[in-house]
Amino acid sequence: MNRLLFLLLLCLIQSSVAQPISWITDCADKSFCLNQGSCTQGAVYLVEKAVTNCGSFLINYSYKVDLNNDGSVDLQSSEDTVRGNFALGTHRVTWRASDNCANVIQCTYLITIKDCAGPNLLCINGLTQTLSPPQCDATFQVNQFILSLTDNCTPTNQIERGIRRAGTGTGFPTEQSLSFGICDDGLNLLEVWVRDANGLTNSCSNYAIVQTSSPACACNEDSDLGFSGCARAANGTRLPNYRAQTTITALPGAPSPFSKVKTVQVADSCFSLQINQVPFGADYQAVIRADRHDAPLNGVTTFDLVLISKHILGIESLDNAYQMKAADVNNSNSITTFDIVETRKLILGIYDSFPLVPAWKMVKPLANPAVLSNFTAIQDTYQVLLPNLQADLSFPGFEFVGIKYGDINYSATYAINGDERSGAKALSLNAANPHLRPGEEATIAFGLGDEEALEGWQLALSADPSVLQLLSVDGLPEENYLLSDNALRALAYDHTHWRGPSQPIFTLSVRALQPVKLSQALHLNTAVLQPEAYLSEKNGAPQRRPIVCQFGEKTPPSCSVSPNPFSDQVDFHVALETSGPALLELFTVEGKCVYSARLDLDEGPQSVRVTTNSLPPGSVFLYRFSMDGALYTGKIVRD
Repeated sequence: MNRLLFLLLLCLIQSSVAQPISWITDCADKSFCLNQGSCTQGAVYLVEKAVTNCGSFLINYSYKVDLNNDGSVDLQSSEDTVRGNFALGTHRVTWRASDNCANVIQCTYLITIKDCAGPNLLCINGLTQTLSPPQCDATFQVNQFILSLTDNCTPTNQIERGIRRAGTGTGFPTEQSLSFGICDDGLNLLEVWVRDANGLTNSCSNYAIVQTSSPACACNEDSDLGFSGCARAANGTRLPNYRAQTTITALPGAPSPFSKVKTVQVADSCFSLQINQVPFGADYQAVIRADRHDAPLNGVTTFDLVLISKHILGIESLDNAYQMKAADVNNSNSITTFDIVETRKLILGIYDSFPLVPAWKMVKPLANPAVLSNFTAIQDTYQVLLPNLQADLSFPGFEFVGIKYGDINYSATYAINGDERSGAKALSLNAANPHLRPGEEATIAFGLGDEEALEGWQLALSADPSVLQLLSVDGLPEENYLLSDNALRALAYDHTHWRGPSQPIFTLSVRALQPVKLSQALHLNTAVLQPEAYLSEKNGAPQRRPIVCQFGEKTPPSCSVSPNPFSDQVDFHVALETSGPALLELFTVEGKCVYSARLDLDEGPQSVRVTTNSLPPGSVFLYRFSMDGALYTGKIVRD
């Protein structure tokens, strides 16, 4: 009795100062190979050991095995060793160890039975081929180099084969044959690879000897030329999604005319162009250029008109020659009011594109862009002379600067990845919200919710043509808007005029075709033109603010989406009664979350933008917007 009490007391003391029982083996995931001659089973032998500071040091072991790791217990035992044949695949084993002081410890891990043996490969020791005219070439199939091939589990006819020239790649080769020409005379080292159904490989080093027996198959060597470089936008940001091109032309006096063109589409910001088989011994000229296609209106806003106007009036000059080039949309080598007229026509939709310039111009970097007059000397091509070409050559460092015509403040979207969220609090554009009867006309004044020093603005309104007709605009010069029965594009770029709720920025006359509340038939069309206002700051730099339209009294909490369907970007228009956190999530139709953003939103109406580059491939997404104690859900569709 006294001995029993002593052991219990000893266990209690030991358990209070240290871990009473612990594993001394790794108790970690393990792998075992298939048995020789078997493709279904592998022998397993497992032993895990623990130690205890309980007085008797006696430990009892047991284990449970979940075959195929599917959640069920298939084997269990009170032994301290797992042994036997297990099926191909992954299984889970759970160990339990206990001592005489009632201390217990467990561990769980996976055991994997896998194929460890690659294919057995025996290769022929090289092949020789003599080249004969007129083809003067030889082709070797991978099977020509294989003398014997077997595998423990994969049928021979299902074993993959590949071949490549030695040192020309890594991993498993994709070629099934290699061809050699007149300049491959001599020893050519090869790699022959095989791979079974479980991904296990084997390879052998081999060779092919190519011989020429006729003068007609003599090697006529030529040059491989490489050209590489990168592109950035005028503000220094990496510029993706453009096209680079090199043209190689033989100069007068060459033995025969020669011209080759290589063009590549560049997804990232850097390009590499390779032109092969340029004959030796002649003089050549290489011309390297780049271009970029885009929507002409991308990045072009009334903000740019404000900046061009200030430059022309001498209020505030543009910063660099790249901005000067972007402003010269009539290609006159000068910045004049005519450039404002042309840009304004594009914004209002009178033009689909600039008549005299492309959307982008890719140019050589200027040594000193701060000298504004340098914009007339900008060049868009590189020229490289290659006299008496006799070797393979590589030319790096062909840098380009992308200039988006009409975009003076670098607002065009072209990022490789990322989304864009309105950084400034939205500016409220207020209007009455009357109920209109069929045939009733009304003149609606649109004014700012707060008094602001307004330098310019732009917006597009669209009406439901079956319900509402737009009649006329007042308060704007005629050249500053384009009006149809169901759409209005408008802008202004006056310099620093104070506007407030009592001073509308324009009025719009409408006629109802059916009974309607104005807010149900008229909305800002962000797909046509981003609604923005430009407010004067103390330091003279205008601040861009998104515009949201508020009909009637203070807008209750809401969430709407436009454009929908969308192509490049989608805007979530929300209104909050109080500022606070919000969560925007986008899901695939299968329920997988593909976008999540936690936001701190201000009181009132505002917009959150997501660009298509932020989303994976797919045409339909579900959204969930949690804010202001409410949950908004819906569906958006990508064109």
